[in-house]
Amino acid sequence: MSKDKALTGAAGEYYVAFRLTAQGYAIGLTPRRTSSIDLIVANPNTGKSITIQTKTMGIARGTASWWKWRVGKASLRPGHETFFYAFVDLKSDPSQTPDVFIVPSSELASFLEVYPVGVEPESKEVKDVWCVIEQEDALKYQNRWDIIKDALA
Repeated sequence: MSKDKALTGAAGEYYVAFRLTAQGYAIGLTPRRTSSIDLIVANPNTGKSITIQTKTMGIARGTASWWKWRVGKASLRPGHETFFYAFVDLKSDPSQTPDVFIVPSSELASFLEVYPVGVEPESKEVKDVWCVIEQEDALKYQNRWDIIKDALA
């Protein structure tokens, strides 16, 4: 059975929401088609809040050395200290625990691969944007829920 892309995306959002709720944070899921924000996360003890954009792939790991998610043109906007990306790799197997890469939006630019329209090198129009995290950067972001904990402390 092939999976609908919307269901794959929802699985990633719900997984991130589950993990953060289990850690004691209040979570709000935004309505479908809300631009750039999937989750609003608040710490009931401090009153601090952040927003998260989730990106989910059934299989994000391309080789033993990198993971890749389609992020779209909206990811080219400047980052903000309270805005984070949660890149979810479902590993194409519901019996396995997904990997989640927590990336502050201010650090995202270094992972972006921008694909221009056409083949001309001087083309400035953007066709698509992907986030690629190499193995050497994985430890800094992979399953690093403490990045969100620190932002909400």
